[in-house]
Amino acid sequence: YFVKVMSRILSHAKKNYRKAIVIESLLLVVFYLLIYGWQRQSAVDFGYGFLSAFLPFCTFIFIIFYRKQNFSTKLTALYRAEAIKFILTMVFIIIAIKWLLVINFIAFFVGFLLALVLNNVIPLILNKI
Repeated sequence: YFVKVMSRILSHAKKNYRKAIVIESLLLVVFYLLIYGWQRQSAVDFGYGFLSAFLPFCTFIFIIFYRKQNFSTKLTALYRAEAIKFILTMVFIIIAIKWLLVINFIAFFVGFLLALVLNNVIPLILNKI
């Protein structure tokens, strides 16, 4: 019985996170286009910041929900995925600043922080619906 309930809960969470990724992707495009109309370089820097938080989030979701695991290894996978997400976030920030030459740091970090907020808020909203 417990396994059936957990399976149903995980299936529901998986659907919500899939929707969250789609919604967040669309919001990235909308925000990028709005900023692009105002200042092109700021839009690029905003996009780099957004992706620096969004891509590790997508990786985390993939590891948790789309890799084959049994229930006893789920908790270990959660910690491992969180560590990978943290490392990827740092790597993406370093790449953006060092090699992609971010010019507008305010736009970069606004994009980064917006993605972090959306990573948490969108799944919560979808869970309430």
